[in-house]
Amino acid sequence: MTISGLFFVGNLLLNSGSDPVAEPVTEASASSQTINPVPGPIDDGVDPNLDANGRLPVIILNGTDTAGLAKTMGDELAIADWVVEETANWTGAPLSETTIFYPELGLSSAEELATQTGGIMVEAKADMSKTALTLVIIK
Repeated sequence: MTISGLFFVGNLLLNSGSDPVAEPVTEASASSQTINPVPGPIDDGVDPNLDANGRLPVIILNGTDTAGLAKTMGDELAIADWVVEETANWTGAPLSETTIFYPELGLSSAEELATQTGGIMVEAKADMSKTALTLVIIK
């Protein structure tokens, strides 16, 4: 600090009428400090199971004796930007047509998949995925 700066500060103390003796500083204890909590996930109402296109992923099951049908359909849907979670064979009761089983909150995804595959939509059974569509191919 320069001499003129010291003069200015000294002059302020003299003219303020206050005692230039410093008051003791009390330190805050650790328990009185505010701790900012780590923010949790933001609930923005978006289903975390939805892909970037706002659709549920698809489990594709072959409901026929034709080998590779689920894989072929999976490749086609992947090209159309669907997330294919799994391909396998259908082990349930025989179906007469391509069927899309959808969980409670998956109706809009099922409607879009039905448009692309020609499948009929059926609400998913209790033992089926709650986070993905189940497409059973019958061709």
